Amino acid sequence: MKLTLKMKVREKTKWKIQALRRAMETFRDAVNDWIDVAWKHKIADRTLHEIAYKELRQKYRNLYSNSLQDAMNWAIQIVKTELKLNPNKKPEFKTLMISFKNVDFKFENNGFVIPLNGKRVYVPVYVPKKYYKWLVNGKFGRLYFKEEDGEIYAYLTVKVEDKPVYEPKSWFGVDLGVHNLAVVADERGRKILRFDGEIVNRYKELLEKERARRQKRQMKEFNNKEHKYGCKHRSFSRYVNHVVSKEIVRKAKEYKACIVLEKLRGVKRRGARKPKRVRKLLHRWSYHDLIQKIKYKAKLEGVPVIEISPRNTSKTCSNCGFVYKRFKDQRLFHCPKCGIIIDRDLNASINIARKGREEYKKRAFLSALKSEASSPQWL
Repeated sequence: MKLTLKMKVREKTKWKIQALRRAMETFRDAVNDWIDVAWKHKIADRTLHEIAYKELRQKYRNLYSNSLQDAMNWAIQIVKTELKLNPNKKPEFKTLMISFKNVDFKFENNGFVIPLNGKRVYVPVYVPKKYYKWLVNGKFGRLYFKEEDGEIYAYLTVKVEDKPVYEPKSWFGVDLGVHNLAVVADERGRKILRFDGEIVNRYKELLEKERARRQKRQMKEFNNKEHKYGCKHRSFSRYVNHVVSKEIVRKAKEYKACIVLEKLRGVKRRGARKPKRVRKLLHRWSYHDLIQKIKYKAKLEGVPVIEISPRNTSKTCSNCGFVYKRFKDQRLFHCPKCGIIIDRDLNASINIARKGREEYKKRAFLSALKSEASSPQWL
């Protein structure tokens, strides 16, 4: 599997940071020049190289040749997308970054040796301890330097061997929502984990009030403040999602369980008919990021993950299986058939776990049937 390792550049020497930032600005300008050529000729493939490479090579003499070609590749992807989505407006590349192929850089002494302005320059980075095993044993892909919130980060893609996925002995259903960010239960009805969503909602509301107050008082500075508080939202969301996903995967590995997730549309669809406040809370949080983090961390640990349809997971009684189609938005699920009263999120997570178990067994059976059918039959 491929990993992307994020490392902050150490600001030991100002001239290196300045040289790197200039190279990133040059790369951005080169991407936009490639976009101009591509847009003018309505071309989004490698024939761009024949049309403009010599001219741009002369213009960007200080930019490493492979980086100039990478700039062309970025331009091709951007133009391809825009021609489909908005063919009347020429796109602009605004990201401050630069990329290098694996043959163009070297990792040594907690830093990268990269070509800058015709020289080989050592750029030190902060390397988390958990990265060393991948930096030693992994196969390097591309290296990116990118500016985020005034800081420069190195992004290194590394190919590592997949961990073998174990055969699950249990199934963990994960229900995502507003009142509880995530509730995890197994197919037997045991609650494994619960992450309260109240702290998330309170934090977001405070940030929004602060943003509204500043907007009212200082309209001229609003754009900068909007960016600042938008970054706070994203940083907090990513951190919470990291903690939640890490704990879910750790617990699943401990129990040798398969993680069962609803397909993302289930979370949004479930809130479609809810009050405005609840819809706002649902769209405020990045459930997609949380799901991706769970999948990513599970793959690293060899934990199986399966996705299921969200149909009726919150309306089915986990005790008797009755589908209560008239169930409304209430904290407790009261089954009219068997009379059980249970927390709605816990009820949904149990149903998700059981549905995942059936789906897993079904897929395993079909896979075995397919392999048996493809094997030669000797008479």
